[in-house]
Parts: sequence; structure tokens; C-alpha cells
Amino acid sequence: MAEASGNHINVTPVFGLTEAQLQPIVDNIANQPVASFHITVQHQVRGFSGYSADKVIPTSTYTTESGHSGKATVFVKRFHRTGPAEAHHYAHLQKHDAPIPRMYGAMTDPDGRELLFLEYLDPIGDVQDSERFFDDLHNFRHCLEATAHFNAIKPVGEYAAQLPRRDVRKGLRDACITLEHLWEHACSGDLGDALKNLCSESQDRLPRIQEFAFGVTGPIAKMDTGLIHGDVYPENTGWRRDTKELLILDLEWIGFGPRFWDAAMLLGAPEEMQRQYQRRDELAQYYLEQYAHWGGKALSLERFAEEISILWIAQRLSMMWFGLGRALDGDADWTDDREEARGFFREGLYKELIVIHGLIG
Repeated sequence: MAEASGNHINVTPVFGLTEAQLQPIVDNIANQPVASFHITVQHQVRGFSGYSADKVIPTSTYTTESGHSGKATVFVKRFHRTGPAEAHHYAHLQKHDAPIPRMYGAMTDPDGRELLFLEYLDPIGDVQDSERFFDDLHNFRHCLEATAHFNAIKPVGEYAAQLPRRDVRKGLRDACITLEHLWEHACSGDLGDALKNLCSESQDRLPRIQEFAFGVTGPIAKMDTGLIHGDVYPENTGWRRDTKELLILDLEWIGFGPRFWDAAMLLGAPEEMQRQYQRRDELAQYYLEQYAHWGGKALSLERFAEEISILWIAQRLSMMWFGLGRALDGDADWTDDREEARGFFREGLYKELIVIHGLIG
């Protein structure tokens, strides 16, 4: 065990940081000054490591200056891009008792990349099996509870002024261009027979779908705004190891937007797109109860259902560029089999277009 004080340059497995650099972090983990510590990596990052950061899960074995011995595992992210990333979000939202992991500290490396030291959580389960997640009432209700709590938070002051605003209008305008590319590839046979037949037989539908896509900006503009995460899915959640509270991760892209944007991701899809273990209206009512409990402005179940349905449509249209890209190149994070990935995303695009066709008549 190496001394954590004095002049030394012992390098750790945490992105090559020295023990001297990590001293303040370990002090925060122990919640008191540490006399000595040793760092090892006993856990590996499971599944896809993400697009925005490198990650490592180190364990610190330490002895405090008062003679107490302890051991703690944390989660460390080093972002690829330079500049502020998530630390300011964690620092502010912790003041609101947000359902997020504890942050033990942050620093910037010589290249200007942020390193974030967070509480290590247990994964919610098989994050790639989203259907199983939505069918699991226990996990799903906890996810709705955490999401409602997060959405009800009201940032203030300078932090609130600096949060980005989601530009739904631009996303739908871009979606109209994506739809043109999708029709072109589909009619050329680049996306398989099902999409080729669908788009070839409904060439006249493209302008109507584009008009419909941009038309949903009207009702969305009238919706109340609030704090949104923007990507509340199983892979961005985890269980607090001591209390089993479900927490939300990856705060890099949070901001203000239609207040039920996150709820629409979880509850807004039609039944044919996303089955639920429990009745949809019961799940929606549970979210609204939690939202009101944490200070959110209440509204009727009927109005909520209408809003999340519109927002789900906007989300799917705005993200078609991603589905189209993966349907063409098969570059998915959950499989090395590109044909499997192409098939998965082609099926998703087909189902989404069928739903939209039904909406416009």
C-alpha cells in the first residue's frame, strides 16, 4: 500500500493519474482525510462503453488518518471532447436531491478533457433487452418514478440560464429532409423488400408525411417546458447499491424542453410499437402522481396522454436519421453482426412509417 501524501509519482490505473492527483477524490470517498490508499481495477465496464467517454471502474482500499480502514468502488468517465461536460450538472442537481449518482469530484486532464468521479451503481439488468425491461413492472415503475422526480426539478439562477433549450422545430425540419433520403434509399432497394414495397406504393404519401411532421410543431409549442434528460433508457439508469434506489446517469445533454419529453420516450409509443406489462393508463397515472409529488404542475390524464403521443411522434421523426444510418451500415453498439443490425433498424423504420401512415389517413 503506497502512501498518499508526500512527494511521490505513483501512477494508478485510473487513466494514468498519480496517487497525489487522486488524493482529494479518495478523501471525498472516505468523507475524511486519508493517510494511505491503493487503487486496483476489480470490475470491468459491461456492454457498450458509450460514444462520449472512456470509462473505468477502480476500487480504492484506504486507511484514514484516524485509523479507519475502508474500501470503495467508483465509476470514472473521461470525456473525448474538451471543455465542461457533466460535472456542473451533477454539482447543481445534487442540491435539488435529484435521483442521480453521488459525485466525488471532477478534474481536467492536460488535454482539457473532463474526468468525472461518480458513485458506482448496479446495472438495471440486460439493457439490450428493452422489451424485457418494459415488461418488468418493478423496474419500469422505478424508472417512471425517477424520471418524474427528475422532470419536476426546477433549476434556477445562472445554471438555469445556461441550460440549452431543445429545438424541436429544427429537429422536425431536418426530419423532412431525412424522409426524402429514406424514400430514395427504400425505393432503390437499399433497405430491404418491406420498405421498398411500402415506399414505392405510397410515393404520394411523402409530401403528406413531411407536412404532418412539421405540423406537430404547433401543438408542441403550446406545451409547458421543464427539465428533461433526453435519453432516459435502461442503459442510462442504475441501482444505488445500498438503498436500491434507481438513479439516472449521463447528464451531458440535459436541458429545457417540452416537460413530458422523457415520459413520452417511456409511455408515448402506440401499443403495436411497445407493449407494456401494466395498462398504459395506470402507468401514466403513476408517473403523474410522482411528478406532482415532487412539485410538478398537475394536469389531467387525458391531456397527458395527448401530449406524450405527440411528443413520441416528434421524437421518432427527429431520430429517423439515426435509424436510417444504422439500417444502411449496420454499425450498432450491441452486435458485431451488421446484417442483424440492419434488419433490426429496417424493421423499426417500417413499423414507425406504418404508424405515421395510419395517423395521416
